[in-house]
Amino acid sequence: MIDPLVNDALLDGRSVIIVGAAPLADKVTTFQSLVDAVADMRKLAIIDEKHVLPTVPPSANVIDVEFKGVDTIHREIREHDDTAVAVPNMRRGDIVRLLMDFAGQENGQVLLINDARSDAEDTLRNDLPMILLKSSPSGHTEFSDAAIKAMNPVVVSLDENGNVDSLKVVDLHKEGLHTVTFH
Repeated sequence: MIDPLVNDALLDGRSVIIVGAAPLADKVTTFQSLVDAVADMRKLAIIDEKHVLPTVPPSANVIDVEFKGVDTIHREIREHDDTAVAVPNMRRGDIVRLLMDFAGQENGQVLLINDARSDAEDTLRNDLPMILLKSSPSGHTEFSDAAIKAMNPVVVSLDENGNVDSLKVVDLHKEGLHTVTFH
């Protein structure tokens, strides 16, 4: 079952990031329920390089990203008129950066798993800015707070047992990157 706040976020087209101390299998189970829900609401693309999703909705556009740059990937998303993209890992920084732009600038919906054991704060304040830094041609992160705020994600933190530990959103009204916890 999807938490009501996460369900509302999905209905509003907001991005969702699954994080926390849960084993990857539990994160994938939660992620699969999000993917299934979004596939019923929007045109969904899936980028699953490691093939960790147990099932892919038949309506989804599966994008093979092997040997492809972000321009080609972005073109495939646009050509298929996808409005949501699900990626069950954050390993490839150039894709994450593309998805942050897709969410923030093109009003796209992004579903991600941080397969590291990072919590919501670490994901938002360390992992995403580091991905932006590493994938930035100039090596600057001065826009990372703005990019994360533009993405406006709901961050679902799962505990060691795979249960929802907390839900956090970015406080869009405060200077810098601050979060609000819902439970």
